[in-house]
Amino acid sequence: MVSSRTILKAFPFIFILVPALSAISKPVVVNLRETAVLICNSTCNRELSWRFKTNNDNLKVLNCVQGNCSEGDGFKKRAKIGHGHASLTLLPALYNDEGWYEAHCDSKILCTVHLDVLVPTTVNASVQQNVTLPCYARTEKQIADDAVNILWKKDGKLFLEVKNGHTSYGSGFTQRASVSLNHYRDGDLSLSISRVTPSDSGLYQCYYETEEPGHPGAVTLTVTAHRSTTEGQMGDDLILDLFSLEAVAITFSNSEGVGMLVCSVDGINSICDPKYKHRVGVVNASLVLKGLSSSDSGTFTVKDNMGDIVSVCILTVKGVPQRHHWIALLIFFILSTILIGLILCQLHKEAQQRQERVNNRLTTVEIETTPLTKNIGLSQEETRHGVPEPPDVPHTPVEETSPEIVMPTDKQDTSVQGFN
Repeated sequence: MVSSRTILKAFPFIFILVPALSAISKPVVVNLRETAVLICNSTCNRELSWRFKTNNDNLKVLNCVQGNCSEGDGFKKRAKIGHGHASLTLLPALYNDEGWYEAHCDSKILCTVHLDVLVPTTVNASVQQNVTLPCYARTEKQIADDAVNILWKKDGKLFLEVKNGHTSYGSGFTQRASVSLNHYRDGDLSLSISRVTPSDSGLYQCYYETEEPGHPGAVTLTVTAHRSTTEGQMGDDLILDLFSLEAVAITFSNSEGVGMLVCSVDGINSICDPKYKHRVGVVNASLVLKGLSSSDSGTFTVKDNMGDIVSVCILTVKGVPQRHHWIALLIFFILSTILIGLILCQLHKEAQQRQERVNNRLTTVEIETTPLTKNIGLSQEETRHGVPEPPDVPHTPVEETSPEIVMPTDKQDTSVQGFN
């Protein structure tokens, strides 16, 4: 048992240690080549200097006297002091910047800060995917469950912890994450997260035993919005997945970039713009927009209660409303019937006109040819005075004979002469 005398002897050392401890702030953790801000809220009206502690010496980072500052070797054009306080900013943070930093006002220590520079592994995922963040360590192969210690931090805050075999979660984190105690014996401390959301994006660090870092030292998880392109017909319904989020907002932007709030949904309750109020319903963590029209062509965006984009749906509405298909078909049939009737009437009318023209030509020809036929064989005078035709008289054919003419021959002449 510690005696009171021993405690009294230790008092001087405690009083010396307390100011030093009060000057030490929480470690600053940044990714390689990002901006590191070493917080020191104290002020100094005299010479302010920042030193980087190494094994052998304290290297000059930055010295400032009455607002005039100079950087040390290795920190040229990367170090500066904040306005109104003594905080140090390094941009970018390099891998060998990791270590202890001290701020001095003349010879007095104002702040002591440790900088951790990480080279993280990057894991990319889209909303609602399941991911595994890798982490490995040299663990005992036959350790009991109640002796397992695993710690995962997200952005420097507790995310998941397994202590003496029991799992707990940080404030505000749901039980969608897990580690395997069996895999721990194999040196696998990987973290599994199901149905990731944009709020899960961040920097994750893995530790085991007494906060010994695993490998890799950090994992950056980037969750991107779920994107889809949909083509719908007029009169259809659009279903937007809300990804089981408690509170979301749905906005719409048309092709000209004009946007408006469609609905705010909290569970099964929704508050919608009057334009959408009678067309919207929430069913099974989905927003149903009924009776699509051409004005619904555009981009629908779902955001969570932190304003992060959860999903983007690009919609194109085409065609004729399905519920009015029969009306369209009926109108088409009526118009087609009328058109066909008009065409048939026109064809019939043209056919009649052609027939009339043919008949007229035939009548004209008959009238012109009949007088010529009746006047054939008449003299000009008879034709002129119109002499009537004689009555029909039976005609008996008469056989005409001609006298035979005998031509004299030479013998006949001789006989006649001798007779004489």
